[in-house]
Amino acid sequence: MRPIKFNDALRLAAEAANNACLPKEWQIRLVRDIYGRLRFAVDAYRPYSLEVDMDEGTPSIPDGQRYPADAHQILIDAALKLGRYATSQQALFRDDFSNPDSLFKNPDWHETVLPQYLDADGVEHPELTVQLLDRQIIGQDWLRTKQDPDAVHPPRIVFYGLKGGVGRSTALAMLAYRLARDGKRVLLIDFDLESPGLSGLLLPPERVASNGLVDWFLEDAVGQGEIVLNDLLSDSPLADNTPGSIRIAAAMGQGEQTYLSKLSRVYADVPSTTGPQRFAQRMARIVEILEQQERPDVVLIDSRAGLHDVAAVAISSLATVALLFATDTEQTWQGYAQLFKHWNRHPSVLRDVRERLAIVQAQFPESDQQQRAERFVQRAYDLFAENLYDQIEPGAEPDPESFSFAPDAEDAPHFPFRVRWNARFQEFNPLAGREVGGIDDTDVELAFGPFFEKVIDSIAELRP
Repeated sequence: MRPIKFNDALRLAAEAANNACLPKEWQIRLVRDIYGRLRFAVDAYRPYSLEVDMDEGTPSIPDGQRYPADAHQILIDAALKLGRYATSQQALFRDDFSNPDSLFKNPDWHETVLPQYLDADGVEHPELTVQLLDRQIIGQDWLRTKQDPDAVHPPRIVFYGLKGGVGRSTALAMLAYRLARDGKRVLLIDFDLESPGLSGLLLPPERVASNGLVDWFLEDAVGQGEIVLNDLLSDSPLADNTPGSIRIAAAMGQGEQTYLSKLSRVYADVPSTTGPQRFAQRMARIVEILEQQERPDVVLIDSRAGLHDVAAVAISSLATVALLFATDTEQTWQGYAQLFKHWNRHPSVLRDVRERLAIVQAQFPESDQQQRAERFVQRAYDLFAENLYDQIEPGAEPDPESFSFAPDAEDAPHFPFRVRWNARFQEFNPLAGREVGGIDDTDVELAFGPFFEKVIDSIAELRP
């Protein structure tokens, strides 16, 4: 018998959950633990069993709220087919919990789509939908996309890339400069905690604040985060000769000696009077605290690269606009495809996140620009159309409310913001003058001018 693998187990369990022989009044949901093992979840009480039937200790529950024994047996039989992905407790019922709502009203239930596929034996399996509670060690925040519609805050622009070395931090620094030059108060937050670099890019050593964001996370965990707030932000000299300002919350404070020891502790949940606070909640809280303190016109957030939880929080929970930096490489397209497919399998999540995404063609080359631009647009369109856009049947009239765009639609998320490659920005010092290897406004506009305009237009559209 062929061993059951991770993907096989979810398909088998979803097929069982959709079994037409099960009673329709109770939806069968799936709980997947951190190892991938699956249980069925039924918001009903357990059927009577021979061992406890009519026992004095058996709670008095109306029969209409007990799950039928024959339906329970179907679930047990299905669980036996899951191989190593089965558990000893095949199904979870209300009476398995002192507080059933902790499971059945958990906010992390997501409608999950398993696409149609053809198996190795040539059997076609239809698309299935199931409610899934996925217990993950990391990665849960890619699906926590709900934002408070009544929250009032300045536009938050998140800079994200699958990998480093594509000019993300440089683009962020130059946008901060352009906004300050336009008279804006810019708050810049460095959440790239594993690779802190914005302070080195935008602050001379003597201007770095005593505390970094890691210090706030540590002190907040013991209930005294406020003690570092007065020395957490620095003024970048890049804005000294502009009518605006650039205030930076760096990851690391001045003269830091124990950064790795601190970093290893910042992601832990911390206790509170309302229950454990996740790192995502604490990220959101420090952003809100700094916004209330600084009253910026725009917030620029440097996210960690890669498929990491910090990036998940920045894009899914914090961003008003998430700029996805990309180069025309297979590594880029395959990486974004995996992220987009993850969202695609969860329709409610997909609808929450897709409107805030915009792709950036980083390091746009100096040669063969038309051909390379057209190729990038087509690859980006294919990526978005396959995973994020609503599908329009051939010949059908598009619904005006549908989230779908033509390949050449310049207002579409797939149509890129572009940052031109410029040799002067390789290993440059933005704080140095042009005469000593730095750059001036002409260099900045040549490389970033079109990128600035698209971002500024996006910010204008976000304002009430």
